[in-house]
Amino acid sequence: MPDFYKYLEMGLQNFEEYQVCAVTVGVVGDICRALDEKVLPWCDGSMTQLLKDLSSNQLHRSVKPPIFSCFGDISLAIGENFEKYLMYAMPMLQSAAELSSHTSGADDEMIEYTNLLRNGILEAYSGIFQGFKNSPKTQLLIPYAPYILQFLDLIYMEKDM
Repeated sequence: MPDFYKYLEMGLQNFEEYQVCAVTVGVVGDICRALDEKVLPWCDGSMTQLLKDLSSNQLHRSVKPPIFSCFGDISLAIGENFEKYLMYAMPMLQSAAELSSHTSGADDEMIEYTNLLRNGILEAYSGIFQGFKNSPKTQLLIPYAPYILQFLDLIYMEKDM
């Protein structure tokens, strides 16, 4: 993995060829599912780059929903060790959830993107919850509960979308 990681990092940084970045995000998720906690030594670099990708205006928006799903994969793999990423990942999820609430008057393409974004957010939350399920650190998720419930309520209220 140490030799391969540099290629993962290059793929995650490839904004110009966003399909490469998207595939690399998927590979990171696959590696997390395959290696579980053994992926821990590479999580700092991966999470840092994924967070940079989300913050970038240069990266095509289609890559962002899979990045959220990848957060869930990482959390599932490393369990309570995801704690140090919570303060960065959860606000990003909250911002994306807020963005996904502005759909009135949207065209079909925007509605499709919004649904992909919401799905990625739900996959992230699901992975994070499952990653912490056997941990005494589950209370770390409590401050985020109102935002998560608000997001779920929004989805329920727009269930015909």
